[in-house]
Amino acid sequence: MDFDFNDNIDFEEEKRRRDSRAVRSAQREKARRKKLFARRATIVGIMLLIVVLIVTLIIVGVNALIKSIGGGGVEETTAPTVAPTEAPTTLNFKEPEIPDDKKSKGYFSSANGAVYIYEKAAYEIFSGDEASAKSYAECISSFKALLGDDVTVYNMVVPTHIEFGVPKRLKENGEVTTSNQIENLKAIYSSYTEDVVAINCYNKLSEHVKEYLYFNTDYYWTGLGAYYGYQAFCEQADKKILDLSICKDNSAEGFEGQLLYCDTSLYENLDTVHYWTFPYNTYAMRTDSNGAIPYETTIYYEAAVGGPYTYGAFLWGDCPLFVEYNKDLTNGEKILVVKDSYGNPFAPYLTANYEQVHIIDYRYYDGNLIKYCTENSIDEVLFINNIMSANSSGQQDSLKSLS
Repeated sequence: MDFDFNDNIDFEEEKRRRDSRAVRSAQREKARRKKLFARRATIVGIMLLIVVLIVTLIIVGVNALIKSIGGGGVEETTAPTVAPTEAPTTLNFKEPEIPDDKKSKGYFSSANGAVYIYEKAAYEIFSGDEASAKSYAECISSFKALLGDDVTVYNMVVPTHIEFGVPKRLKENGEVTTSNQIENLKAIYSSYTEDVVAINCYNKLSEHVKEYLYFNTDYYWTGLGAYYGYQAFCEQADKKILDLSICKDNSAEGFEGQLLYCDTSLYENLDTVHYWTFPYNTYAMRTDSNGAIPYETTIYYEAAVGGPYTYGAFLWGDCPLFVEYNKDLTNGEKILVVKDSYGNPFAPYLTANYEQVHIIDYRYYDGNLIKYCTENSIDEVLFINNIMSANSSGQQDSLKSLS
């Protein structure tokens, strides 16, 4: 019997198998080539990165060498400055390093139990609390709401002398009791209900704690202390800072402040009032009382001499309305400063930045603040108070009366 091989071979199945093997072989080859390409691409990428790093190191080295011999080097590209968030500016506080011999003590004045005497200087005790702080923040927020989105509202609360003159040791061991000003400022700056720009001058004062920032015989900060407050404002409001070294330092010795009566030791430590006149032309219009006709005068009372009224060198003392003008500045910018007496030595520095500086003392002015801004085309308002005023319900009521 003849055997025919073709009877046992399925040619279609054999063809399918051959085709399947060919397909798998083609797929393996494709995968191999893809891996090879990826490997080569990775190698090329690494080589390019190495080249870039080498070139960068060469440029940095050349720049360093050129700068070391006084050249300018290759111009560096600087990334845009990112504006800081509000928290680091307003809610982070640097406590001052107050000089302390670790043994000296003070005592409370027998004439005024709210005044502490330390090293022949008088310090008013602070008694504000969180409730009064939030009430003040609400007051400032209400003005922002009334002024609207087109007006920028700043608020600066100035700490008082006891923060920068009495060592922390005496506060911690109970020798002197005073409320925590940092916590109070945090309560104010974190409680706005409107878009108010908080100006933290505490840290700037801390940086200069060994300088003459506050008077020994009065509540107020000095012209120098106010200048550091002005620096803080400029830094946080993006303004150019006036260089005090190009200004003329004027002084009146023998200032007898309002706390002089508190202790006889203060007579051995009378104050000197310093104020700086500027390298540009200024004048002012002063309104002595509500409804009175404004008259032209100078920014400072330059005839000030020692005695109880020497602080009047700044703005000639308190009045309802005082407007400063920089005759050499034509930028058209205006600001309204709403202040207590701490604003007196502060406001003159603003003439370096604004063509007009309008100053309202809310304790004496009986007009409407919103109407005043509208009539005078003012789109920046700065509220400045010391922390005692900010926490005073009476002062808050006076401020609210402007609305």
